[in-house]
Order: sequence, then structure tokens, then C-alpha cells
Amino acid sequence: MRNRLLNTTLIFIAYLLTCLAVWTGPYFQSALTVSVGDISPRRVVATRRVENIMATERNRADALARAEQLLAVTRYDPSIDDQVYADIYALFDRLTGIRLEYDLWLEEQEEAHQQAYNQWRQARAQWEIQHAEWLLSLNEDDNGDNDTEALEEPIPPAEEFIYEAAVFPAEERFGELPVRFNPSLQEFLLSLTDGEFEELYYAVLWTAEAVLEPGIEVIDVLVQSAIHNKLMEFMYHTDAIEAGYQIVLTLLVPNEIFDPEADEDLRQRERENYESIFLLQNQIIVDENERITEEAYAIMESLGLLETEWTRDIVPLVGIFILIAITMLACCWFISFYRKQIVSHTKQALLLFTLYICVMTVLWALNGIAYYFMPILIFTMLIAMLKDLRTAAILNLGFTIIAYFVADGTIQYMIFFLLSGSLISLLARYTTERSKILMVGLLAASFNFILAVAITLAFEPHQMVYSMQTLISTGAFAALNGMFTVIIAVGSLPLWEALFGVVTPIKLLDLTNPTNPLMRRLTLEAPGTYHHSLIVANLAESAAYDIGANPHIARAGGYYHDIGKLEYPHYFMENITGASPHDDMDPLSSAQIIASHITHGLNLAAEYRLPQFLRDIIHEHHGTTLIRFFYSKAKELEDPNDPQTEVRESDYRYPCVIPQSRESAIVMLADVVEAAVRSMMAKGKDIIDVREMINKMIKDKLTDGSLADSKLSIRDVDIIVQSFYRVLKGMYHERIPYPQGPYGEEARS
Repeated sequence: MRNRLLNTTLIFIAYLLTCLAVWTGPYFQSALTVSVGDISPRRVVATRRVENIMATERNRADALARAEQLLAVTRYDPSIDDQVYADIYALFDRLTGIRLEYDLWLEEQEEAHQQAYNQWRQARAQWEIQHAEWLLSLNEDDNGDNDTEALEEPIPPAEEFIYEAAVFPAEERFGELPVRFNPSLQEFLLSLTDGEFEELYYAVLWTAEAVLEPGIEVIDVLVQSAIHNKLMEFMYHTDAIEAGYQIVLTLLVPNEIFDPEADEDLRQRERENYESIFLLQNQIIVDENERITEEAYAIMESLGLLETEWTRDIVPLVGIFILIAITMLACCWFISFYRKQIVSHTKQALLLFTLYICVMTVLWALNGIAYYFMPILIFTMLIAMLKDLRTAAILNLGFTIIAYFVADGTIQYMIFFLLSGSLISLLARYTTERSKILMVGLLAASFNFILAVAITLAFEPHQMVYSMQTLISTGAFAALNGMFTVIIAVGSLPLWEALFGVVTPIKLLDLTNPTNPLMRRLTLEAPGTYHHSLIVANLAESAAYDIGANPHIARAGGYYHDIGKLEYPHYFMENITGASPHDDMDPLSSAQIIASHITHGLNLAAEYRLPQFLRDIIHEHHGTTLIRFFYSKAKELEDPNDPQTEVRESDYRYPCVIPQSRESAIVMLADVVEAAVRSMMAKGKDIIDVREMINKMIKDKLTDGSLADSKLSIRDVDIIVQSFYRVLKGMYHERIPYPQGPYGEEARS
């Protein structure tokens, strides 16, 4: 109950501090207090894809202007062609009538001319007669004949025949036509022969047909030129070409007429033919020291980058706090379901809390730095080294999501730390060997370099072309992040070990060092127990490797499981030389001394500050096993008739708990197997009997229920049997006999 309250408190404090870091971090402190026309104090980029409304409106206005400038949409109307041909035909029909009228007028004028001429000739002949008579009368007067009255001289008619012809009303007749001809063309048209007139008709008709065929919207200069050129193909006389030109030009009507529906449809499509302008995420809106335009201000306002909207402070904050709560809850559920030792041990919970708060604080303090400088990987690697790889991978995912809001991250940030954190989790397993720490640092640096360069090429491809130096420097800084992560994580291990008593692989190496004080004591004071512990450690380590348990914990457990025997080393068989002190003791006292090595071991573990997992193995490696030898001895001495000599089995069992972990169970099995096999081999048994002994001892533990809580599967047990046999077979292999020595003994290898 106390642990549950503490864990809940730590989670609540971590959540509050995280929310505070988000609220005061760059994600929410990035809002600006500026106006249009101000100078931007920093570079502002789009936090997401957003529409540039003003630029889109400009494109829309341009589209409307283009729509207004479009030519009217027309459609071809064949009935207009027919009407033009009919009008030409009607015109020439009326011209034919005028020409016939003109011909009749000419005939009338000829007759009137002839009649007038005849009258002039008659008058001239009569004058000539009268003039002759007058001359005769003059002659008579000159001869002296004065009796006759003198005659007057007759008035002669005009010397030349003069006829004033009537004027043909051409202006009046041609004025009634739809085509206007000047007097010269009127005279030309009247003077044409029937053949020439017919030739003009067909020339005009063919010209109109040729001009109308491609369709015309308006009779412009091009159409007029086409009419003139076409007429020149059919006729050569200037007046004929001019007359035909006037006719076609006057009667021609555009056959491409305005189509209001199609025109409106085209204009509507043009109005809608514009591009909406969008800014992509991380695209620069306004750079540092640039003047803020109205357009940039509108974009920043739509993104909520200005301190002008209450939604900038409330709504996103609530959403982010909920996301953080869900992420932390998911991580806590994983720990409570699959890493119950963290929940049950106060120091482990405090360790996890401290790591989280420390790294989060550093991340918050490094406000606005590039993602490849962020210390997130330190958290992941320390978790992998101090706990396990799977926990590190899961917490890396949660921490990366939470840190995204604290550091105002980007998609590049997420990809980098999710992938790099996964690799760091896997590499942490090799930090148990000092010779491989440098290799781990180089691998982390190399992977981070490649990952950072790949991310830059994917999201900022222009860097490859315009700034190769920036590309390389980004990868180099990411590589340094990986290298320093390994250095800081490995270098800080003694601090975490001292503060929280956690056991790291490096600490395990120190614990299993023969120069360790307890190991040194065991070597000097209980050499038999020390030798037994070495064999148990080898067996346990090999089996742990084979089933996927922690081999370092199993080995250390094998070393320390019997340190309690240092209290009375000469009471244990492996240290006895000569007579056994148990021969003179009652079985119960012997059993109590044997069982007391557990209590003494726990006391020594506390005195030497051994880690908790070693104390657990010391406490669990016998479980509640029956001390069978002294129990059997007591049963032999028991008197059925004397109640005081009654032997209770509980008095001869270890007062401990059965193994609670796979490593503890492996040490238990290795302990009993090693003792049994050593005893068996001392009796001259063959190595072939070892497997049967191993199977028997482990079967007894299964039957006794000692492995019920150890999480070992049946398959694990089979693998452990094979592993134990492989190691023991190597220890007790057949020896090659050598010839007799000079003193008669047989030398053996």
C-alpha cells in the first residue's frame, strides 16, 4: 500500500512538472506580439500546412480579370450563309431589272434621237428650198424687175444636228439597292454584257462562300482583305473587283454568332481556374529582421502564432495535457504489467522518476536547440543499462512523444529519436563488456550520422545542392550526440549505483571479481564453499544464457548464494577435513546450523551492501526445501512411544520462500545439482550417470513445488538440464591413464 501511494505520487509529480515544462517551453512561448509593419524579432516558420489566404485571393482576382477579358463565345449558324447567298441573288436580280430598264431606255432614246434627226433633216431640206427661192428672188431684183416685192431671207435651222438626250435615273434606281455604288460603278454595271454580268455574279457568290466557310465573328480588316484577294482570283478588271467587293462587303454577315450559355460557362471555368497557395510545415513565413507584411501577419494569425487568440493558450494546452496523460498512463501500465519489480521496489521507482525529471529538466533548459543536440538518448540508454532493453524501448517511445511538446519538435525530431532510441536500446547490452564500450560509441555515432543526413535529404533536399557543409555538420553533431550519450551514460553509472543501489552489468563485473572483500574472505575462510560457488556460478551462467535469462545476475548469485557459511564454515561438508562436528550433535541442532547460513548470508549482504537481487537469491536459493539428511537421521532416533522425541518435518525445512525469478531458480537448481554430482563422482560413479542425477534432482524440485513462482517454463527446464550436463561433462571428463611412475603411482592428466 505504501509503495502504491509513493508510485502514484511520483507519477502525479512527474505529470505536473511535464505540463509545466510544456506550458513554459518553446511550444507555447513561441507566440509573438507584433503588428503589420513591425520588424520580426526572429524567424517564424509554419507549424503546419496552412493556406495563404491573401495570395489565394490574388490568384482568384487574376482569374476574374482573365475571365472578363475573354472573347465572346460564338457558334456557327449555317442559316446565315443561306441568307447571304439569298441576298446576293436578290441583289443581282434587282440589278438585272435595272439593266433591263436601262436597255429599254436606250432603245427609246435611240428612237427619239432618230425621230429628231429626221425632223432636222426635213427642216434643213425645207430651208434649203426656201433659201433657194430667196436667192432667186434676189437675182430677179438685180435684173430690174422692181415690180415684185422682195422676199425675206429664211432662217436656217441649226448647222449641226443637236439632240438633248434624256438622263437615265441611275441614282434613283441604284439608290433603292442595299449596296451603294458610286456613279462610276453604276455606269460600269449598266455597261456590262450579259456574260460579263453573269461572271460577276458567280465571282461574288464564290467569294462570299469562301469567306463564310471558315466562319467569321466580325468583319474586320482581315475579312476585307480576304474578300478582295478572293475576287482577284476570279476577275481582273478593276471596276469589276471593286463592284464585287462592295457587294460582298455589304451583304456579308458574320456566321459565328454569340452563344450566351457557352460564353458564361467558359468565363465561369476561367474564374475558377486559379491556384490556392499553401505554406508547408517549417516553411519560412518571415525571417529575422524582416518587416512583417499584412500577408505574413494573416498567416501567423491563422496558425495561432500571435498572442491575439484565447484559443492559442487554452484549447491546445488542454489537448496536449490529455495526450501527455495518455502517454504516461500507457508507460505506467506497461511497467505495472511487465516490470512489477519496479513498482514493488521503492528505489527502482525513485530511480526511474529521477532519470525522467533530470533529462526533462535539461531538455527544457536547452530551449530552442536543434533536435540533434537534444539529450533524449541519455534517458533511453540509462534505462536500458539500469533496467532492460524492452523497458528502454517502450519508455523511449513515450519520452519522445512527451518531449515533442516540451521542445516544440518536428517530424524530423520524431523520426530521429524513435529510430536512434531503438538502436541505443539494442546497443546497451554490449556495454557490459568494457572492451566493447568504444565500439558501442562508434556504432551509435555512425548510425546517428547516417540517420541525420538521411532525414535532412528527405525533408531539406536543397541542402544537398546549396549547402553541403550544413548537411555534413548536421550529421556530425548528431554523431557527437550518439558518442556523448554513451560516454555520459556509462560514466554516470557509479552515481546511480550509489544513490539507488541499482546493479549494472559493470557493477556485476565488480561483484564477481575475486578481489572483492567477500569473495576474498570466502577463498580464505571457506575454500570448499568458494570452489562450490564457482561451479554453481558457471552452471547458472551457462543455463541463463541458454534460456535467455540474465547470465550476469545468475553468475553473481552463484558466487554469493552461500556466503552465510562464513559464520560456521567447518560445519559444512565441503569445508570439513577429518571428523564431522555433526557426529556429536543432535540432528535438530545440525539442521538449525545448516539453515542458519541463510540468515547469516542476509546479514553479511546487508553489512557489505550487496544489491537486492543477491539478497533475494540468498533468501530463495533453498526455498522451503527439506534438510533431508538430518531429518532422516532424526527419524531413525525417534521413539514412537516417547512424544518428546517426535520429529516434525517443518523443523527441518528452510524457513525461506521459493524462488521468485528465473535467475534465482537457476541458482537453486545449480546448487543442488552440483552438490549431488560432486557426491556421486566422489563415490566413483561414471559421467554417464550424471544426466540421470540431474534429471532426478530437478524433478524433485518440480515435485516439491519449489519452481512454482519462478516463471520457468517446461522448455526452460529441459534446456537447463542440457546446459548443466554439458558443463558437468566438461568438468568430469574421462582422464587418460599414464604409465606407472618411479614410485609406483599412476600419473593422470
